[in-house]
Amino acid sequence: MRSEGQAWAVEQIEEIANASGGSFEVLDIVEPGTDGAALHLTVSIDCKRFPRVDGGVPLRARERLRMNIPSRFPLFKPDVHFSHKRYADFAHVQWGDSICLYQAPEVEWEPAQGMFGFMERVNEWLLAAAANELDPIGMPLHPPVAYTTSNYSIVPCVDAPQPVHQFWGGFVEVARDGDVAAELGNWFAYGEQRPESRLASAILLPTTMPHEYPTTICDLIIALVERAVPLHVIRIVVNLGVLSTPAGKPSIFILGAPMRGIAGGETRQHLASWLINADQSQKLRDAALATTLDDPKDIEAFYAWAANAKVEWCRVLENRPEIVVRRDAESSSAFWRGKQIAVLGCGAIGSAVATMLARAGAARLELFDYNIVTPGILVRQNFRREHIGYTKCSALRVQLLVARSKIDVTGHHGNILNIFTREQEIERLMGVDVIIDATASRSISTALELYFRRAVKKHPPIISMAIGHNADFGLMTLVKEQHVGMSVDADRRAKLALANSARGKAYLEEYWPTDGARRKPFQPEPGCSSPTFRGSFADVLNLTSRMTNVASSWLAKDAPPPRAFAIDLSGDGLATGASREIGLEWRPDRVLLDGHHGYQIRMAEEALAAMLAWTRRSERVRGNKVETGGVLFGEIDELLKVIWVDEVSGPPPDSLASPEGFLCGTAGVADMNAEKVKRTRGSTSFVGMWHTHPQASPKPSTTDLRAMQQLLGTKVNFLGRCFLMMILGGTSEAPDVSATVFQRSDYA
Repeated sequence: MRSEGQAWAVEQIEEIANASGGSFEVLDIVEPGTDGAALHLTVSIDCKRFPRVDGGVPLRARERLRMNIPSRFPLFKPDVHFSHKRYADFAHVQWGDSICLYQAPEVEWEPAQGMFGFMERVNEWLLAAAANELDPIGMPLHPPVAYTTSNYSIVPCVDAPQPVHQFWGGFVEVARDGDVAAELGNWFAYGEQRPESRLASAILLPTTMPHEYPTTICDLIIALVERAVPLHVIRIVVNLGVLSTPAGKPSIFILGAPMRGIAGGETRQHLASWLINADQSQKLRDAALATTLDDPKDIEAFYAWAANAKVEWCRVLENRPEIVVRRDAESSSAFWRGKQIAVLGCGAIGSAVATMLARAGAARLELFDYNIVTPGILVRQNFRREHIGYTKCSALRVQLLVARSKIDVTGHHGNILNIFTREQEIERLMGVDVIIDATASRSISTALELYFRRAVKKHPPIISMAIGHNADFGLMTLVKEQHVGMSVDADRRAKLALANSARGKAYLEEYWPTDGARRKPFQPEPGCSSPTFRGSFADVLNLTSRMTNVASSWLAKDAPPPRAFAIDLSGDGLATGASREIGLEWRPDRVLLDGHHGYQIRMAEEALAAMLAWTRRSERVRGNKVETGGVLFGEIDELLKVIWVDEVSGPPPDSLASPEGFLCGTAGVADMNAEKVKRTRGSTSFVGMWHTHPQASPKPSTTDLRAMQQLLGTKVNFLGRCFLMMILGGTSEAPDVSATVFQRSDYA
């Protein structure tokens, strides 16, 4: 009895036939014999209308097709067959007559389209088959069919040799031997020195095999002999492969024949594989070991087995780079392929990022961490229960090698700060293509900055990533070799950029909060456990994956400016529909050197431009001989010996200016200082003063030095232990700028 779906299918087929004008006819309908059985249709299709091309399927004027309609149609698709086996050697014709309409039925079959969509697909297939377009250039070639009877899988990872004039006989190393799959490594020709490990026998042909491979050993051997492979060679190669196979394991035989390259280019080997089951493999091994010149038991055993055995074809899961196209080939992650990367910190961020980079094709990963795997971190870090107690870097190494075996991973257990005391280790660290700092450690970013501040050397791009208190905010910075400063510098500039952005308030509250409760770290475990953030594995992956993709895009560019990326995935941001991502970049600072105390002055170009603007204004109002000046705002780091100058003011209203000198007033300076401290969360405050030496040298004068002595002897509440004096000499059109640092201790 027809199911509801089958009745619908017949109704649609008859409608198509009635509207076809005779080009499509229903010849026969065989009803299902039982409930749940298929309904069988025989139809005739006019094929004269399809243009013919050499190499295409030579369709007859009319082709008779058989269709099987499952009872659960349209949830299950029909299948269609030729009524003969004349096209058995053509691609996309399986089992001699079955037409392969869909590459991926799970996603291509549309139930709602019913038989209308199905017949449209049949029509497209016949048209492409006649025109020899079933495998267009640029698409993966439909391989010959070796009907699998085994659940075992073979994974080729290294491209096979290319026989040109005669067959190639030899072996391929079984690089990874699992219970349900084996990975193949390097190839060794017969007579070459080969490893002692497990080997698979292999014969590679310069000529093609039939589109459907034989199903018996006898027929397979006949096909090989017809292609000039001597019988004794087949036997010897098989027996040597058997001898290298461990007891209880099946022996593997690899058969190669030419196929078209993935994009229609260089010819490569299509690989098929069959197994000699473990019992038969043991028999052949025993016979080979018992063979003597007088009693060739191996020959007898081989022929006895080959006479009646069936070929146990197994799945071949291609992993040769020359054959397969990576699924991430066009994604931003392609940047990481072949790269050498150092990951500082193997926690929530580091373990996630390292896994992404390994899967993306990184050549080498250097992992740095001093912690061990504990039970609590398993909820969101890339470790398993059996890793508890092991160091994070060693456990993560194991995880990465499971994800991708062809990667060089080295774990370095210990305090990362110690690297900067060992020249050999720092050189190894700096020899990678990219450094990713996933520690969120101010000490480590300071150590990087301090190292390069004291000894200017080349360094790779440095990416720093941090996650907010509840794993719904992310912040990332990038610095490259040509930039001023390292991560400390970039973090600071990112903070200032957010402070000056209308959209930056939420990020400031997250990373530089004024709320004391928010600044209190989360302690997940009793005792002195490391403080961390609250968040799940999903939260971590959400943020790290986005930051990693953005980093890929940045690094793919030749010379991006120093920049930062901030992402907000909090509920408030989603509810309001506000932009959840901010890209920040800034111009590199102007660098000046202080010869007095060895400070490096990093002056924002905007601050220098403002200083020149005030100078030009003074020249217009008072002439080009009268000095002017103002106040410098920024930050002083006495450890790094760096002073940042972010903003400048013009002369306070109580300042005195003349051709003989400039005395900077203080009216309103305290209020300006308070505003900047509040706006920048403490990153910008009073650091010194500036003035001009019109058409003269910017070197501090005797008057300047006396003024510094008097000033640093006062107790002005916003004066620190250091004071920066900047002098603008020359003219506003051709400025000459100097920077000098004075300390209270100079006048103690």
